[in-house]
Amino acid sequence: MLQRRRFAQWGASGLLAPALGALPARAATTYPTQPIKVIVSSAAGGLVDGIARTIAERIAKPLGQPVLVDPKPGANGAIAASFVAKAPADGYTLLFAVNSFVLAPLLMVKPGYDVFKDFAPVSLSNYGLLVFTVGASVPANNMREFIAMAKAQPGKLSFGSAGQGSSGHLYGEKLMRDDGLEMTHVPYKGGAPLMVDILGGQVQGGFLTMGEALPHAKSGRAKLLGVFGTRRMPLAPQIPTFTEQGFKGYEHGGFWGFFAPTGTPQPAIDKVAVAVRQAVAQPDLQERMVGLGLEPSGEGPGELMAAVRRENLLWSRLIKDLNLRVE
Repeated sequence: MLQRRRFAQWGASGLLAPALGALPARAATTYPTQPIKVIVSSAAGGLVDGIARTIAERIAKPLGQPVLVDPKPGANGAIAASFVAKAPADGYTLLFAVNSFVLAPLLMVKPGYDVFKDFAPVSLSNYGLLVFTVGASVPANNMREFIAMAKAQPGKLSFGSAGQGSSGHLYGEKLMRDDGLEMTHVPYKGGAPLMVDILGGQVQGGFLTMGEALPHAKSGRAKLLGVFGTRRMPLAPQIPTFTEQGFKGYEHGGFWGFFAPTGTPQPAIDKVAVAVRQAVAQPDLQERMVGLGLEPSGEGPGELMAAVRRENLLWSRLIKDLNLRVE
């Protein structure tokens, strides 16, 4: 069994409990003294990896050390998470993960990590807001019209996702459960090939990031029927939110954030959290995030923990009720 020093643990309030073993005063003030490695749960060159690298570059200066990004994609983020869970709890190995970090343990028999036992939250960088996208030939202009169309043709429509067990897959399952729909799920290896088949009419729709979908909507080849969040996005103010169309459970996008192995000294967590908050607060980075369909945050461990618990609560019942499993 993996043995780990327990300097800190999750508190019942959702914040990190006070450290059980404090760093020596000199170590607390000198951290970091060597490069920090950020393990990313998504593939190199993608949107998640790009945001991780941008933040890493910006926190390197205030931390006084290089911050290196190392993508370890696969298994819905479980490969990266299990790697960091086993890393030394010294502040020099961090995880940058999206909400699939919470989904994998709910879907997999042996994910290789426990979200609540193996990790300490550091900083919530942003939310990734999804948008339900259909091809231009689909005769629906909002989510209610799409629901009516699907109900009139039970079992004949299909929706795609970026993979089995991905957020898009589970939101599609939620949509079917909540609204009594019968549709076929078609998993893809990412959002890009899914978008190609939506445009080609092989599948009727799917949940995608705004960055993946908006260019095709602007060209007239796709339609965006609803976006996550509690207010319309400045990037595409013409798209109504799911909330204003009467749907519940789409108020928040999936979280993106930094985690450390449980036992990481609190001073190290605090220094990284402050650096991330300052980086995300920079106007040009906020503008870039919004332009990619992301909602900037920069909040610390408490808000990230709240997002983790919210995702766990949202999906644990659905996954259990539908007996969903990913090998």
